[in-house]
Amino acid sequence: MAVHTLSELGESADRKLDKLADTSREALEKIKKKSIEDLYRDTTGWVQNNPGKLLLGAVASGVLVGWLLGRRR
Repeated sequence: MAVHTLSELGESADRKLDKLADTSREALEKIKKKSIEDLYRDTTGWVQNNPGKLLLGAVASGVLVGWLLGRRR
């Protein structure tokens, strides 16, 4: 029973990873087709519409870098 459950979990994870890979490839192709100006406009628009997410990401990145650098000592 446990083996069957683990097998199902593995298959589910495999399907989700395949879907994520396909979505990532599609997004990359869209990005490749855009000009630098379009990418800049999209980025600044996202930043203006999502300042909280940007701030949270910056704080999380800072904490992670601080933690990683602190472990080296």
